[in-house]
Amino acid sequence: MAATAPLVVLGEVRTCLLPSATALTRAEAGDLLALLPGCGVRWRERPGTLGLSPTTAVGVDCDLRLGEQNARIVGTVATSLALAGGRVLQSSARTRVVRGAERRRQTWSHYISQKGVTEVVTRIPERMAAGTGLADGYLAAAPLPGSAPLDLASISERLLARVRADSRLDQSPPVQAGTTRLRWTARVGGSSGPAATLHMDDDTVRSVRLIVRDEVDLVAAQRFCEDLAAHDWLLTVLADVLDEADRFAPHSRERIDILAPALEHLAGLWMPGAHTPPVLRALWKDLQNDPGFSRQWNTLVGRLRDNIAVATLSALRHKIFDAEW
Repeated sequence: MAATAPLVVLGEVRTCLLPSATALTRAEAGDLLALLPGCGVRWRERPGTLGLSPTTAVGVDCDLRLGEQNARIVGTVATSLALAGGRVLQSSARTRVVRGAERRRQTWSHYISQKGVTEVVTRIPERMAAGTGLADGYLAAAPLPGSAPLDLASISERLLARVRADSRLDQSPPVQAGTTRLRWTARVGGSSGPAATLHMDDDTVRSVRLIVRDEVDLVAAQRFCEDLAAHDWLLTVLADVLDEADRFAPHSRERIDILAPALEHLAGLWMPGAHTPPVLRALWKDLQNDPGFSRQWNTLVGRLRDNIAVATLSALRHKIFDAEW
């Protein structure tokens, strides 16, 4: 039997705009997110809607980098979907890495009974050093030659692609928006309270390291990371919309067609921490200070409204002067 104390939890969240012209109702979201027959979709109505799918599992037998060696893990990756505001779609993949009781692979029936748990079946250092090393290897280190690394990116992308291609979606989103990735680790350490470190790897990939006080708090880590990923995605999309609109003249119809849908369909989705479990909600206070999530959001929304006002005024002036001529 595997040890229950986790070394580290590893996860990935992919976030995109649901390919639908309108936000989904509760009933529509329930149909879309029902990944397993007989398993209901969890739903929150306040302060904003949030649908959470049942959890499914994917079997893995792969490697995690641990310093200059590999740690072989066998078990399952838990996967699920979330839909915020009827519009923001997320796929999540995560696994709780524990030290295996035996240094050999067991039958699949043993691993299937532990959804979202992978066991290390090779010799590794003591718990704290191993947890930190596995987190570093997952987020920062390149795979060693000849290894078969854990690929949460592909697992979460397959689930997201499957749902986005659902025939019940009209494939006509109101805003052209890309997909972002948030890779995260969480481990138990320290007694001063939870802590989170966010790193912007590139234009679409972010990395988050979480430290929580107690093992029970690891359950909340996934929901915090999904909430964080959704708000980071909103910031990214609004910044991209403004950049795209700047390619067109102030009075052009194209400029207003880009800006107006973003204000109409996305501005009301900003609710940082609203869907984060209470035990980790304090993490948002630090994020509001640095990098200043809501400060940046308010600036972007202000620019969006100002740009729409200027574009509308320019279009009216242009029309008036054309009529006079």
